[in-house]
Amino acid sequence: MALAIVVHVAFFAFLYFGVSWQRKQPEPLVAELWSELPPPKPLAPIKVEPKPPPLPPKPEVVEPKPPPPEPKRVEPTPTPRVEPKEAQIELKEKQRKLQEKKAAQEAERKAQIERKQEEKRLKEEERKQEEERKREERAQEEAKRKEEEKRQEEVRREEEKRLQEEARVRQAAVLEEQQKEAEAQRVRAQAEARKRAEAERIAAKAAELEGWKGKIKERIHNKVVIPPGVPDNARAEYTIILIPGGEVLNVKLRKSSGFPAYDAAIERAINAASPLPVPSEPGLFQQLRELNLVFLPN
Repeated sequence: MALAIVVHVAFFAFLYFGVSWQRKQPEPLVAELWSELPPPKPLAPIKVEPKPPPLPPKPEVVEPKPPPPEPKRVEPTPTPRVEPKEAQIELKEKQRKLQEKKAAQEAERKAQIERKQEEKRLKEEERKQEEERKREERAQEEAKRKEEEKRQEEVRREEEKRLQEEARVRQAAVLEEQQKEAEAQRVRAQAEARKRAEAERIAAKAAELEGWKGKIKERIHNKVVIPPGVPDNARAEYTIILIPGGEVLNVKLRKSSGFPAYDAAIERAINAASPLPVPSEPGLFQQLRELNLVFLPN
């Protein structure tokens, strides 16, 4: 086998180097480019030389052929004679070597079978260990996945609780704000109602007060005796102080009309009209106790 490998290696080396050393790089082609053709050269005169006469033929010389070599004589190789005893010994030795070779081959075959079985067993154990490792990895990954899902579920629940709590707080704040707004509206409505009632009461009191003022003023006008020559735009202002029952306590001219006779006529009419009509309610009478009245001729 080693000799065959060496012969093959030498053969392939011979083929490789025998072909590769003959490789030549092709020479590059060179071309010249002309912009225009050169002028033609003048033709030289052709000289015609006469042909030499033919030579006479040489005589053929026939060389004698050498005689054929004589065949070599091969002497027969003598066959060694083998004694019967030595032949038996050699045969036994061959049989023993053959048996030893067979035993060695059988042992080698068994060893190969055992090695294959051992390799198969080791591969099977490795496969089982790999499967066990993969099962453990899958179990760990499954446990991690479940743990992650559990953690995410807890986070989701916490987030839902937080959102619900925030919604509840917002709803409570909105409800409280609505209640505050409703209470404020109620308070404003009550205040406005009180204001309206007070305004109505004041307006009613003012109307009633104006009514009593009108009655007093009409009572005084009925007692006035207008002197001649007083114009229609004569204006006299008086302050009248009353006591309960309508009696006139004091009369004071605040602004004269410019006509003393008219002013005196007004003052006489005030005193003549006493007691003046006044309300019996003390609160309302207090507002009429000191009256400021304006008197015109008409």
